[in-house]
Amino acid sequence: MSVADISNIMTPEQIDAITHAWLDLCASKEQFESDDQFTGVGADELAIACRDSIEELEKTFPFLLEGVEDE
Repeated sequence: MSVADISNIMTPEQIDAITHAWLDLCASKEQFESDDQFTGVGADELAIACRDSIEELEKTFPFLLEGVEDE
């Protein structure tokens, strides 16, 4: 499903919300996997949750993988 297909059933605000959530999760995942790894209570669980959520969003909304345009 492309952005054009999604835009027929979702509002621009909904598409933006999903895209922003995905970008936030990707940034969090990068932080968890960096050399200066985030540590703390629940860090491992959060890293797994981020990875799983990213995979779920990408599977459900493949337009996320097409690239993100800056506004």
